[in-house]
Amino acid sequence: MKPNVKKLPGSKSQKILSRLNKINLGGSITYPFVHSHKGQGCYFYDVDNNLFLDFASQIASNPLGYNNKDLKKIIQKHSKREPIKYAGQDFIVKEHLELLEELLTITPKTLNSAFLINSGAEAVENTIKLCMRKRPKTKFGISFKGSFHGRTLGALSLTHSKEVYKKNYLQISNKKLSFNEDASDQLKKIIKKNGSSSIGFVIMEPIQGEGGYNVASKKMLKDLRKTTKQYNIPLISDEVQSGMGRTGEWWAINNFNVTPDLMSSAKALQVGASIANKKFTPESGAISSTWGGGHILDLALGLETIKIIKRKKLLNNIKKTGDYMKKRLNELNIKNQRGIGLMQAFDLDNKKMRDDVLIECLKNGLVLLGCGHEGIRLIPPYITTIKEIDQAIDILDSSIKRCTKKLFKHKGLICSYMNCGDTPT
Repeated sequence: MKPNVKKLPGSKSQKILSRLNKINLGGSITYPFVHSHKGQGCYFYDVDNNLFLDFASQIASNPLGYNNKDLKKIIQKHSKREPIKYAGQDFIVKEHLELLEELLTITPKTLNSAFLINSGAEAVENTIKLCMRKRPKTKFGISFKGSFHGRTLGALSLTHSKEVYKKNYLQISNKKLSFNEDASDQLKKIIKKNGSSSIGFVIMEPIQGEGGYNVASKKMLKDLRKTTKQYNIPLISDEVQSGMGRTGEWWAINNFNVTPDLMSSAKALQVGASIANKKFTPESGAISSTWGGGHILDLALGLETIKIIKRKKLLNNIKKTGDYMKKRLNELNIKNQRGIGLMQAFDLDNKKMRDDVLIECLKNGLVLLGCGHEGIRLIPPYITTIKEIDQAIDILDSSIKRCTKKLFKHKGLICSYMNCGDTPT
C-alpha cells in the first residue's frame, strides 16, 4: 500500500466536519478528514477514499493498527452481548478479572494490584488519590516542568506543558522539579524546607509525552528513586502514553532499571489502570467509578492486546524498527533527535516550521503529531515494517525540504481547518 491523497478535506469530510463544528463544545477540528473505518495495518481510508499512513496511532492508543484480525474476532464475539457496559466496580464481570490477571503478568512484581478506570487522566487521578489517602499530612505533590498528566483537575494541576490547558482552572497544590539531573537535589531542598511528610507523591513521565518526548537520563531517575525511597515518598510513573510496549519494554521505566511505587496506564491498554502494591488499597468507597472495569468490549480488547504483543513477540519488532527509524531520522536535516523504540521525536527551527511540516506531511498522506514547542513525534503501530518507515521518512524528508524553501506558504481549503502554521498538538 502507498499513501494517496486526492483532496483534503474531501467533499464528504467537509459536510461532516461543518455540521460537527456547529455543535461541538470541544472547540475547532484538528485534522480535516473523517475516518471511514476502512484500513489495514498502519493504513486507513477516510470517507473520501484518501489513503493515509498513520504514524500517530490515534495518539498512541491504537498499537496494533487498523482491522487487526484477532481483535476483530474479539469485537464480533462480544458485540453480540447486551448490555456491553456494566457498573464494573460494583457489579462484577469476569472480563474485569481476566484483564487484571493478564496485566499483572507484565508489571513489576511489587506492583501486584490495579484499579481499572475509564481514561489515562482518571488513572493518574487515582494514583495520586491512593498516595494522599496513605499520607494524611499531605500538603502538596511534586511534578515536573514540561509534564502532561491529563485533563481532569487533579491530573491537570500536575500538567505544565502548555498554559492553555489549565488557564483559570482551580488546582491542587504542587511544586515543580526540572526535568534534568538536578531534580533529586531540588527535591531534597523541598524536603528540607517543608518536611517529607508534607509531600504526597512525586509523579513523572520517564519519557515526557505531549510536553516534548523528553527522555529522562538514567542518572536522573536513579537519583530520584534513591531520594524518594530514602524519605519514603511514593514515586508514580505515568505510563499512559509510553507504557504497554511503546519503547520495546513493557514499561518505559524498565529502560532505566528503576521500579516505581505506582504506575498509571491507558491508551494502548484500551482502558485506564492505576497500578500499585496491594498495600495502597484504601478503605471501601475511597475510589470507585460507574464504568471502571465494566465495559466488557474494552476489557476484552485490552486483554487480547497484551496477548497479541506476547504471542507475536512485538516487543522485539518495536526495538528493531525503532532502531531503524532512529537511523533514518538521523539522515534528515533535523535537530535534537530523541526517543526509545517506536516513541521518537525531533525538533525543527521554530513552531511555524514544525506546523508547516505537519500539514505538508498530511497533504501527502502521512499522519503525524506535534509535541512540545517545535517538536514532531513519530509513534507508528507496533506492527510497522521497515518499508512503511521508509515511506514515512521519505514523505517527511520531502515535506521538510519543501517547507524550508523561501516564501513557502500553504494554500487551499486545508488552511480553513488547520490555520496553516498554527495546528494544535
